[in-house]
Amino acid sequence: MRSILILFCGHPFARDDGFGYHVYNVLKEMNLPENVELLECGYSASEYPHIIEGKDKMIVVDVFRAGDKPGTVLRLKPEELQFTVDGVTDVPKLHLMELLDEVAISGKCPETVFIGVVPKDINTASEEPTPEIKEKIPQVVDMILEEIKKDT
Repeated sequence: MRSILILFCGHPFARDDGFGYHVYNVLKEMNLPENVELLECGYSASEYPHIIEGKDKMIVVDVFRAGDKPGTVLRLKPEELQFTVDGVTDVPKLHLMELLDEVAISGKCPETVFIGVVPKDINTASEEPTPEIKEKIPQVVDMILEEIKKDT
């Protein structure tokens, strides 16, 4: 079995930007295969090279400002990821991609996929995502389980 790391990004008090945290709370209660490791990392995904390096696959769960309608569910490859939308750079994602480039030098960089949603509100302080985003949590959980199934 291939080793799988799932990184859950975002801040739980930043409304829709806490999407990864909310997905983490669902998956941590599930009986996942032994080859799957969960890491809720907030905005600091780039601080874990020692955990990322050597994994076979990494799934990053987050929100993606992609210009699509809020609530749109996305599955992106690293080369499809947008760092700047409407003149605003997503610095944590930029740093994560820089880290992946550095890990790739060792030859031990995991196959990486990004799964998440386009947020509606990332500026309001709230533990609760907007309804449009909250309703997408089960769909994203199912997508993650399908990704896991491919490698077990």
